[in-house]
Amino acid sequence: MGARGRLREHVAEEIRVLLARKRMSGSELARRTGIKQSTMSRRMTGETAFDMDDLEAIAAVLEVEVADLLPKTSALKKV
Repeated sequence: MGARGRLREHVAEEIRVLLARKRMSGSELARRTGIKQSTMSRRMTGETAFDMDDLEAIAAVLEVEVADLLPKTSALKKV
């Protein structure tokens, strides 16, 4: 998988970690952000990439900065 796929998977993983910490489901995140459940599911598995508007909405719901959803550069180099 190329760098784009790795980035997509890392972002999805970070969101899953934050959801677990907040004890929130992907369905609840979809409801609170207004993102369709099917779309959220594909993005949470890394099948499709989140767009910036999605990340902004997700960050607001999770009470973090958008940058907190992105992996550090060193994390991508390790994969």
